Amino acid sequence: MKVQKIALLMALVSSSVFADNNITLDKVTLFLQGAELQGQATVSLKKGESEIVLTGIADGIKPDSINVGFDVKSNVKILSVSLDEKYPKINENSSEINSLDQQLLQLQNNLNTTIIKLKAVNEQIELLKGNRLEKLTKIDNDDLAQLKKVMDFIKTNLVVALDEQYQLQQEIEQLTFQITECQTKIDKQKQAKEALVSAVIVKVHAQNDITLPVTLSYITNKAGWKPVYDIQVMDIDSPLQLTYKADIYQNSGIDWQDINFSLSTSQPRESLKSSELWTWHINTLSDEGGFFFSKSDYDEKSEKESRSRKPSDEDFPNELGVNTQFEVNLPYTIKTNNQSDLLTIQNKEVKAQYHYVATPKIDNSVYLEAKIVDWDKLNLLPGQSSIFFNGKYIGKSFINTKFAKETLDLYLGKDRNISISRYRDNSETLKPLTTGDDVSRRYAYTIDVKNGKSMPINLVVYDQIPVINNKTIKLDDIKYTGANYDKKTGLVTWNFDLNPNETKKLNLSFKLTYPKDKVNDIMGL
Repeated sequence: MKVQKIALLMALVSSSVFADNNITLDKVTLFLQGAELQGQATVSLKKGESEIVLTGIADGIKPDSINVGFDVKSNVKILSVSLDEKYPKINENSSEINSLDQQLLQLQNNLNTTIIKLKAVNEQIELLKGNRLEKLTKIDNDDLAQLKKVMDFIKTNLVVALDEQYQLQQEIEQLTFQITECQTKIDKQKQAKEALVSAVIVKVHAQNDITLPVTLSYITNKAGWKPVYDIQVMDIDSPLQLTYKADIYQNSGIDWQDINFSLSTSQPRESLKSSELWTWHINTLSDEGGFFFSKSDYDEKSEKESRSRKPSDEDFPNELGVNTQFEVNLPYTIKTNNQSDLLTIQNKEVKAQYHYVATPKIDNSVYLEAKIVDWDKLNLLPGQSSIFFNGKYIGKSFINTKFAKETLDLYLGKDRNISISRYRDNSETLKPLTTGDDVSRRYAYTIDVKNGKSMPINLVVYDQIPVINNKTIKLDDIKYTGANYDKKTGLVTWNFDLNPNETKKLNLSFKLTYPKDKVNDIMGL
């Protein structure tokens, strides 16, 4: 059997050692968890059975996801496909190592020559500074003119020699650095040459000798993305600007160089059958802590099976009901071991209904909220968002589409131009009054609101009236002018408009009556 080793590099890097093989990365589909990589190479097959080895592929491959293909008209049959995660890497970098070896040899020769020059200069300096100078000049100690000439000679030549010494020392340091750097490159190349890599082994049968392209696709779990958002609001009269971004990571072991790829909100699956929908039950808790089940909904057999069977991930193909694919049509580069790479997917102008919300019983702050009606048309997923208001960064929030109903509520932070305060109204709050065996007490509160903005606003204020869980306690004389009251939850809601610089008072009061012998047992006041 003839073994043809064909290097298939799934990321096209300009400096790649496999660049001469015309290998391309055709497509990357990035899932929320995982990525599908597609590539191709041109191979030459001999008639009969042969084996091709496709290397340069990513780490973390799911073996069941590997798909190898030839043109159906080629009469090439695939006999088997397997993954070898410890395949010895083909020696494709010998020429580069040879080039580095030649460069290292030249640097070492230059260093040796420079060291010899430095030794000569050092000897010259010692000669100029030492007593040996007297042997070269026979002068009379009393001949000052001749001595001056000697001193000038020494000074001139010593300065030149010292300067040459300094230059040669600098050159030696630079050459030493270059030699170390070159040796490091050689070591890395040799280490890479000897490395074990993942490879796809394909056994094929060809009707005749043929040269043709082979395609390879697979899924790796070493990449993924999550949605993040920028939300910009200029003012409450303007639409909301929503920027949808992808926070991408990939540590597949290969670079994705200048590629067009797509982002998918789905999860990669290799199941051979479609997912099943199991009965969707909506029930209430029984007194025993279980659920009320209706026999008319299903028979006893299906009930028993549904209770005994453990649900799998395939029972819930997409919890959010969102399956969207974004095409990125610009060449883009994502290096391996990239922990975070933000890519803008799309910018949208979104109509929003703005209003302010406050709960002064807990917090004396007023918050701006935006309600988006047709949020389900935006293909949003839960994700963190950065909030900008009037060009200023406000803070982080979270878009949670999982629990959104008619509207998607986005929280845009505090507005300090709107003031609100809540206090007990002592003129109406009376001391406990005893009547017979009962004690009565009235509670009254006032909420003051002022709009300090230059534009009208809509404000929703929340407060509450207690919910009585014991029949011995009586709640009556409830007052909440201009508000809506939910008796079941006790929630009191005011919804009103405020003009610029307008103030408003909100009043809330109620009376509680309870047995005087239970005063110390009352909880919640």
